[in-house]
Amino acid sequence: MEEYILALISNCCTIVLPRESESVLLGAAILGAVASKKYSSLSDAMKALNAAGQVIDPAEDPKVKKYHDAKYWIFRELYEQQLSHRSIMAQGLA
Repeated sequence: MEEYILALISNCCTIVLPRESESVLLGAAILGAVASKKYSSLSDAMKALNAAGQVIDPAEDPKVKKYHDAKYWIFRELYEQQLSHRSIMAQGLA
Protein backbone atom coordinates (compact mmCIF):
# COMPACT_ATOMS: atom_id res chain seq x y z
CA MET A 1 0.00 0.00 0.00
CA GLU A 2 1.24 3.49 -0.75
CA GLU A 3 2.97 5.24 2.16
CA TYR A 4 0.82 8.38 1.90
CA ILE A 5 -2.38 6.34 2.17
CA LEU A 6 -1.02 4.51 5.20
CA ALA A 7 -0.02 7.80 6.77
CA LEU A 8 -3.53 9.18 6.23
CA ILE A 9 -5.23 6.11 7.68
CA SER A 10 -2.83 5.90 10.60
CA ASN A 11 -3.89 9.34 11.78
CA CYS A 12 -6.80 7.69 13.56
CA CYS A 13 -5.47 4.30 14.62
CA THR A 14 -2.39 2.11 14.78
CA ILE A 15 -1.88 -0.01 11.67
CA VAL A 16 -0.05 -3.34 11.81
CA LEU A 17 0.96 -4.48 8.36
CA PRO A 18 1.50 -8.17 7.69
CA ARG A 19 5.10 -9.26 7.18
CA GLU A 20 4.00 -11.01 3.99
CA SER A 21 3.56 -8.54 1.12
CA GLU A 22 1.52 -11.01 -0.97
CA SER A 23 -1.61 -11.07 1.18
CA VAL A 24 -3.76 -12.80 -1.45
CA LEU A 25 -1.32 -15.69 -1.65
CA LEU A 26 -1.08 -15.86 2.12
CA GLY A 27 -4.88 -16.00 2.36
CA ALA A 28 -4.98 -18.83 -0.17
CA ALA A 29 -2.31 -20.71 1.79
CA ILE A 30 -4.24 -20.26 5.02
CA LEU A 31 -7.46 -21.53 3.44
CA GLY A 32 -5.59 -24.48 1.90
CA ALA A 33 -4.01 -25.37 5.21
CA VAL A 34 -7.42 -25.47 6.90
CA ALA A 35 -8.98 -27.40 4.02
CA SER A 36 -6.20 -30.01 4.22
CA LYS A 37 -6.84 -30.33 7.98
CA LYS A 38 -3.31 -29.16 8.87
CA TYR A 39 -5.03 -26.61 11.12
CA SER A 40 -8.44 -27.03 12.71
CA SER A 41 -9.58 -23.43 12.20
CA LEU A 42 -8.85 -20.31 10.20
CA SER A 43 -7.83 -18.59 13.41
CA ASP A 44 -5.24 -21.29 14.18
CA ALA A 45 -3.86 -21.19 10.65
CA MET A 46 -3.67 -17.41 10.69
CA LYS A 47 -1.76 -17.43 13.98
CA ALA A 48 0.70 -20.00 12.64
CA LEU A 49 1.26 -18.65 9.15
CA ASN A 50 1.01 -14.89 9.57
CA ALA A 51 3.33 -12.50 11.34
CA ALA A 52 3.25 -8.79 12.09
CA GLY A 53 5.43 -6.56 9.98
CA GLN A 54 5.71 -2.80 10.06
CA VAL A 55 3.71 -0.96 12.74
CA ILE A 56 2.51 2.54 11.87
CA ASP A 57 1.43 4.62 14.85
CA PRO A 58 -0.96 7.57 14.64
CA ALA A 59 0.52 10.98 13.99
CA GLU A 60 0.72 13.21 17.03
CA ASP A 61 0.43 16.50 15.13
CA PRO A 62 -2.56 18.43 16.56
CA LYS A 63 -3.17 20.03 13.15
CA VAL A 64 -3.79 16.60 11.64
CA LYS A 65 -6.34 15.74 14.34
CA LYS A 66 -8.07 19.10 13.90
CA TYR A 67 -8.24 18.52 10.13
CA HIS A 68 -9.79 15.06 10.51
CA ASP A 69 -12.21 16.28 13.17
CA ALA A 70 -13.39 18.96 10.72
CA LYS A 71 -13.78 16.38 7.94
CA TYR A 72 -15.83 14.16 10.23
CA TRP A 73 -18.04 17.09 11.28
CA ILE A 74 -18.71 17.85 7.59
CA PHE A 75 -19.50 14.19 6.93
CA ARG A 76 -22.02 14.14 9.79
CA GLU A 77 -23.67 17.36 8.52
CA LEU A 78 -23.97 15.97 4.99
CA TYR A 79 -25.39 12.72 6.33
CA GLU A 80 -28.07 14.57 8.31
CA GLN A 81 -28.93 16.61 5.21
CA GLN A 82 -29.26 13.43 3.17
CA LEU A 83 -31.69 11.96 5.70
CA SER A 84 -33.73 15.17 5.67
CA HIS A 85 -33.83 15.25 1.86
CA ARG A 86 -34.93 11.60 1.71
CA SER A 87 -37.77 12.38 4.09
CA ILE A 88 -38.89 15.33 1.98
CA MET A 89 -38.83 13.22 -1.20
CA ALA A 90 -40.70 10.35 0.49
CA GLN A 91 -43.41 12.77 1.58
CA GLY A 92 -43.64 14.02 -1.97
CA LEU A 93 -44.31 10.51 -3.23
CA ALA A 94 -46.88 9.69 -0.55
